[in-house]
Amino acid sequence: MSDRDGLPPDPQLEAYLDGLLTGAERLAFEESLRNDPVRREQVELQTRIDASIARRHPTTGPAPEHLAELSAQFDAAGMAGRRRMPAWILGVAAAAAIGAVLLAWRPFGTGHSAPFFQPQPVAQLYAEAVESGFAPYYECDEADRFAAVFARRQGQPLRLLPLPESVEMLGISYPGGLSRDSTAMLCRVEGQPVMVLVDRAQADQSLAQQNNDPSLHVFREQRDGLVFYEITPFDAARVIDHLVIAENSARRG
Repeated sequence: MSDRDGLPPDPQLEAYLDGLLTGAERLAFEESLRNDPVRREQVELQTRIDASIARRHPTTGPAPEHLAELSAQFDAAGMAGRRRMPAWILGVAAAAAIGAVLLAWRPFGTGHSAPFFQPQPVAQLYAEAVESGFAPYYECDEADRFAAVFARRQGQPLRLLPLPESVEMLGISYPGGLSRDSTAMLCRVEGQPVMVLVDRAQADQSLAQQNNDPSLHVFREQRDGLVFYEITPFDAARVIDHLVIAENSARRG
C-alpha cells in the first residue's frame, strides 16, 4: 500500500503532471520531490510511461467514440479510481491492444495502490474551500490554458463566456468531490464566494447534492457528457451557464 493511502488528492502533483505549474512553482515542486519518495516515484513512473507512448505512437487526434470506448474499458478493469490518463494517451493507446496498455499503465508502481478516494457532497467541498480562504490552486487567465485543463481532466475543453461585472473568476482548484478528476472554478459574485464543480457525467452520484446548510444552494446541470454543480449563497445560479464546451462557445456567445 502507498504511504499516501487515506489522503485526499494531491492537486500540486496533478498540476505538475498536467504542465500547469509556473517556472518558480515547478522548481519548488521538483525540489520537494527530494524528500518525498512516494510522490517522486509517481512522477517518475508517469513521466516514463508518457514519454514511451509518445515515442512509439504519434498523436493524431483520436475520434471521440474511440476515447469513450477505451475509457469505459479502463473503468471496467477497475481503474476508475486512479489518475485518469490524458486524452491524447487514450487516443494513441486505442490503436494498440487493450491488454498490452493495461499491463503498461500502472501509475503507482508495483506494490503500490492508488490513495483511497472518498466522494463528498459538493456543499461540503464549498464549505471547506471557504474555511481555508477560498483561494484557487492557480489563477488561469489564458483561454487556451483554461480549456486544456478540462480537456485533460474531463475529456472536454471548456471556455468561459464573458462574465457580468458583478462576477469575478478567481481560478481553478482540484478539490476532489465526485472523482479524483473533479475540477472546480472559484468565483466571487457580488463579493460572495461561488464554486462551479465539473466532472464527467458518469462520475456523478446522488450524494453530490446533499446539503444541510440552509444558507447554501446547489444547482445542477448535465450537458455534453459532463455534469456541472454551482454551489452558491444566492437563490439562483449566476455562473454555471457561462461555462461551455469550447466548440459551442461561439454559438452561445
